[in-house]
Amino acid sequence: MSSAFKSLLIHGRQSSPVIIGLCIGIALSLIRTPFIDDDCPRSLSPEIQTNERLGKLRDLRSNGLTTEEDYEPRLVLDSFNKEETSKSTKAEKLLRPRYYTTELGIRDKLLVAVISTEESIGTFGIAMNKTLNHHVDKIIFFIDGIGTKKFGLDIPIVGFKDEKPLIKVFRMLTYLHENYLNEFDYFFIVSDRTYVHGRKLHKMVKRISISENVYMGMLMDNPESLYCSIDAGIVLSHSVMQAVGAKLSWCTRNTYSEADTDNLGRCILHATDKPCVSSLQGQQYISYRLREDVEVVSHLQLIGGSSLVREAVTVSNVPEANDLFALHMFYLQDDVKHVNKSIQEFIKEIQTAKPNAPVIKREDTFDVICWDTFNATHIFLPDDYQNAKPIIGADKLDIMSVVNASISHMHIKTKGNLEYRGIEYGHRRLDPTRGVDYILSLIFRDNTSGQTVTRKLEACRSLTEPEIIPMPYVTENNRITLVLPIIQAEMVEAVEFVKRYEAECMVSGEHTFLLLALLYQPGVSSEGDDADVFKPLKDLALKYTREHHDAGSKVGWVSIHTVSHRPSEFALVDLVVKKLQEDTLVLVTKHSSHISNDFLNRVRMNTILNWQVFSAVPFTQYHPEGVPDQEAYRKLEVSKNVGHFDNYNFDHISFYVGDYTAARKSVAETIPIIKNVKDLKRDQPEEYDYGIYGLFLRASNLHVLRAAEPSLKLVYQNIECNEKTKTQSERHKYFCSLQEGYSFGLRTQLSKLVLDYIEQGKGKLRE
Repeated sequence: MSSAFKSLLIHGRQSSPVIIGLCIGIALSLIRTPFIDDDCPRSLSPEIQTNERLGKLRDLRSNGLTTEEDYEPRLVLDSFNKEETSKSTKAEKLLRPRYYTTELGIRDKLLVAVISTEESIGTFGIAMNKTLNHHVDKIIFFIDGIGTKKFGLDIPIVGFKDEKPLIKVFRMLTYLHENYLNEFDYFFIVSDRTYVHGRKLHKMVKRISISENVYMGMLMDNPESLYCSIDAGIVLSHSVMQAVGAKLSWCTRNTYSEADTDNLGRCILHATDKPCVSSLQGQQYISYRLREDVEVVSHLQLIGGSSLVREAVTVSNVPEANDLFALHMFYLQDDVKHVNKSIQEFIKEIQTAKPNAPVIKREDTFDVICWDTFNATHIFLPDDYQNAKPIIGADKLDIMSVVNASISHMHIKTKGNLEYRGIEYGHRRLDPTRGVDYILSLIFRDNTSGQTVTRKLEACRSLTEPEIIPMPYVTENNRITLVLPIIQAEMVEAVEFVKRYEAECMVSGEHTFLLLALLYQPGVSSEGDDADVFKPLKDLALKYTREHHDAGSKVGWVSIHTVSHRPSEFALVDLVVKKLQEDTLVLVTKHSSHISNDFLNRVRMNTILNWQVFSAVPFTQYHPEGVPDQEAYRKLEVSKNVGHFDNYNFDHISFYVGDYTAARKSVAETIPIIKNVKDLKRDQPEEYDYGIYGLFLRASNLHVLRAAEPSLKLVYQNIECNEKTKTQSERHKYFCSLQEGYSFGLRTQLSKLVLDYIEQGKGKLRE
């Protein structure tokens, strides 16, 4: 016997119990299966329970019960109702009200129901409708008759054909309950021989909460009475009217009195268990009753000043219909007096109101408004670049006016006992929401003791009243003519500018026109030949014009032969605008600028013909050596570490040709108008103290809008004031030096450059 067979025999003996147990289990399960199937008669049909079918079910290759003919559904018919099932499955239709006010439960405020007769509807009814209709939401007249057609009146009349006049008031309530209950908050019932002060009535019901059960009016003469008089008028709320409507059948059966007031009062008391009140939620209901056969006009002149008459909501027992108009005139005059008095009180309240807004609490330390400290002669640390600045000009006028006002205040307060000696110190803060706040420490001499004392005062120069300035209508559809002056030394930068212009404006179809002002030196050819120094720029302009001809975008040029020096801004613009129409929008710019569509749209919106010119303050980059973040510098990001808004740059200004021409003519005597190239000999730029921006400030009534423009970015350019001063006035030289000084970088950046320079051993600090 081989070793392999012995090994198999040994392992087989060890696993034989497992194999035997598995076989026995399978056999028992096959034997037990038919008996288990017999216990489930409801699950299988008799056909399926046959041995043949059971055999197929036991076969793993059998299709089982998947055939359609083998499936028999079971129906549960217990508690089945066909009608309820059809109702539940039927889609319900959502009914929406016709008006949103109905769905939201919004009601009008007041309906007036007037009890009238056939004899008085044509007189008292007409007069009452004219005096009351425009003060209430709806008015309806109720009479015993057939209604409006019989009288031919243009007023709402409801007639009742009833031989029982005692229940007339309940017929009226039934009509109101059925037709207008959910449309009004309050119902006012009154007779037609009563004048109703509509303005006071409407004002009163507006001040009463609609959640209150209101049964309000004037009590009858009997002090123990619980009913309101219909002649004086009765106010019923929606809730009371709803409760009364549910008890109208009882009210009709229990009508005993011939007076409508008693019948209605008994009905309301039964329905709501609420007596009549004359005062509710601070509102007082007052009614004045006239004596019999009284002359109304003379009576009003006699007692018209009485509060009982003036505060009355209604005036009852009016003898004649015309007296309603007399009463109406009396109360109208009284209303006018009250309105005028209220207007004067409002004016006084507005004028004497505290003008200063409260000090706003700043959210973080970066939003704190700093105080400026000053004494009698200087302001200390006025900005980031100066330690002290003399108090001159507007600052001096501002501070001295506050000091003088403070001196006058102390003189009045102390009755002349303090004599002013000087300013110890002061603080000033500009808050855009309040104005200018001051804290002053003033030195005085006390005349009673002879000693020198100091007093601290707080003052505020509040903001002036806001003024709404009407502005003409403008759109963003105007075409802009960009004027770009170029000299021969700026050829490379000019070519780059034209390329940027083509990508930004011409490709996108911007409604613009670029006009290049080519400044030739004396004796240089401008014929477009090889000797023309601007030939590459002209060729590029022609190329872009041909490519974008269909879009209407163009690049043109005008050749200007200069004399010994570069022409002034006036001479340059004079020669350019003569080729343009009066309504042309002109934007003067520089080759170092990066313009965008946003900036051009602001030029269109901020430049208004015969109204306003726009001077943008550009964002100018610092010198590249001082900017640590070169990535942001290359991307021209607007950041304080990359550049600054150059307040001394006035090179970018937009205006209309007509506005420029009008302003230019006003200074033609001092600054000659250059009509052609030959007139350039009369141009003297060193004598001009201002440019185009100053022209509109001095010689024009137009608004001049000057604002920072983050979409107008300028790359760094050497200003070179030494070269410019040869043809500039002293004022221009001063501004040029300031512009040059601020163009290098922040003080921290420049300080770091100096320290790096010293560390490299190239210099040292002076002691």
